[in-house]
Amino acid sequence: MRVNALTTRLSTLACLLLIQISTAAWAADGGVTYRIAWDADAARYRVFLRASSTPSPDLSLTAQVTLRVPHVTGTSQFHITDLQSKPGTTWALGSQVTAPIENPTFDYLSFGFTPLDAKAFAFKAGEEQEAFSFKNSGPCIGTVALMDNATDPFNQPPNNPKNSTNTNPNNQFANAGWGSSDDNDYLGNTGEAASCPMDCATAPPAPVPNSVYYRVNWDKTDQRYHVYMHPGSMPTPNMSLTSQVTLKMPHASGTDSFKVSNLTSAVSGITWTESSRINAPKEDTTADYLSFTMNTSNPKGFQWQDGKALEVFSFANSGACLGAVALMNNASDPFNIIPNSMDTNPGNQFANLGWGSSDTNNYAGNYGCPALCNTPVINLQARVVLQGAYDTQTKLMRDTLRTKKLLPSTAPYKTSTLPHAGSQQVASTLLDTSGHDAPVDWVQLVLHDANNPTLRIAEVTGLVQRDGDIMDAQTGSTTFMLDGVTPGKYYVSVHHRNHLDAMSAAPIALGNTPNTVDFSRATTPTYGSHARTVSGEQALLWAGNANADGFLIAQGPSNDAGSILSNVLLAGDNGVYTTNYKLSGYQATDTNMDGLSIFAGPSNDVDLLLGNVLLHPVNSTFSANYIIRQQLP
Repeated sequence: MRVNALTTRLSTLACLLLIQISTAAWAADGGVTYRIAWDADAARYRVFLRASSTPSPDLSLTAQVTLRVPHVTGTSQFHITDLQSKPGTTWALGSQVTAPIENPTFDYLSFGFTPLDAKAFAFKAGEEQEAFSFKNSGPCIGTVALMDNATDPFNQPPNNPKNSTNTNPNNQFANAGWGSSDDNDYLGNTGEAASCPMDCATAPPAPVPNSVYYRVNWDKTDQRYHVYMHPGSMPTPNMSLTSQVTLKMPHASGTDSFKVSNLTSAVSGITWTESSRINAPKEDTTADYLSFTMNTSNPKGFQWQDGKALEVFSFANSGACLGAVALMNNASDPFNIIPNSMDTNPGNQFANLGWGSSDTNNYAGNYGCPALCNTPVINLQARVVLQGAYDTQTKLMRDTLRTKKLLPSTAPYKTSTLPHAGSQQVASTLLDTSGHDAPVDWVQLVLHDANNPTLRIAEVTGLVQRDGDIMDAQTGSTTFMLDGVTPGKYYVSVHHRNHLDAMSAAPIALGNTPNTVDFSRATTPTYGSHARTVSGEQALLWAGNANADGFLIAQGPSNDAGSILSNVLLAGDNGVYTTNYKLSGYQATDTNMDGLSIFAGPSNDVDLLLGNVLLHPVNSTFSANYIIRQQLP
């Protein structure tokens, strides 16, 4: 029966593909965006689809949705249950990859779609509908997010090198009404990550007298783990003798391995040491166990307060952020069954004479949630207006390069080894976008060191829209996430291939909360003087840098007008070397960005350059050989 069912589904897909091939010529442009949300009333995660247009014919073929969840081990691991699909469709968990080396902080869950009824979604432009929902049988361990195709390190499209598990986690959707059988109609993600309510008790629910409870917490401000103890009652006398705290964290090897650094006691007269480390014992090969013991020169050092937790020590991790760090559970952890495979005694323990005899273990349990580290990231937004493409009537930039199909699919800027955000390849769906959000051209943002702005720290590649927003070339998102760059203050500069660069006048605070650097506003301070041309409240990058040397020169050595003339005269089809020849193409000599390089005649590219030089605010003598210099350190 299973074979027959599979054969039927494959036959259905084959028929749909044939239909799609025959209808691709008249299929409409469009696709779907994905969104995930937490339903508090039902305690479920719900995944939604929103169509950008109504497909014709509306025949959904295949789809994949990939989520990433915090990586934890043991019984706290995220586990899908009660998966419910939209009527007429079947969604199933097809792949679950645990802590891949590209991003070991997360587990990746991919759901595949089978169309029982290819018309089940009945898409309508702009309408959102639920695709499937599910529950997690484990505890709430943090936010669940849709994978970002463009920026997630685990995602490697088929034409790129394979990821470490030889999987293809790309979010994907195919509908016959939106294109050919081999395109991807997935347009990106919307909304925020889904946040379940974490039951992180700040105190033991029913503390027992003559006992102590442990808690571990992650502080994103100081990027450290903090260990707390909560007394069940006040000890009399207060004479602390010995203690052991055992933590477990996801196992990793090499430079990714969890490494305790800067271990600091929070109690005077008490010191803590990392006394034992066991990596991936056979009882739980997914975890490493770290035990800390105390040495006391002052048995009364713990200044207990009734009903209040006391911080006892903290530490940092010089390895990778791998996922949740938890206190070992003495009662249920398999590694604490004595004797264990390593002949160690990892149990959490505390002895205070005020709570019993010297051989009594006063440790009673743990409270709170596992400590989830987070790798610091920078979320950046930016705006810019290019003078060459600007239309003073519409107050928007022209997208002529796009409409003439001259905008290249690959960014024209060289890549480096610096941290980078933004796709180097443009999605075909974005090239079909019109209106205010239509792409105009490729631009690059650069983060510079706050103390030495000549030092480049990170780069962002994007497409500037007609209204000035800079977006990711794959997803269309106007927020760029930079992994591996410490939040802080940075100079930010913007670069375009035939305009002069501009830089912020001072370092700008950048962090997890998106900060917009708006180079299009005249009120935004920039480095140097007259770094942009200003008209009222609008600021634009200077156009005319045809030879990309950082200067606008109309006459004299290294002038940009000469580059325009040379490009026109030497054009392959300009056999008679006419100066008014129109050279079509994506050229740096096309200063007004109309898709043509013209030296002489109407709409030529020299007038804009010469006008900038003659009318520059500092060129009081209207000298044609005045040099406008790029304002960068």
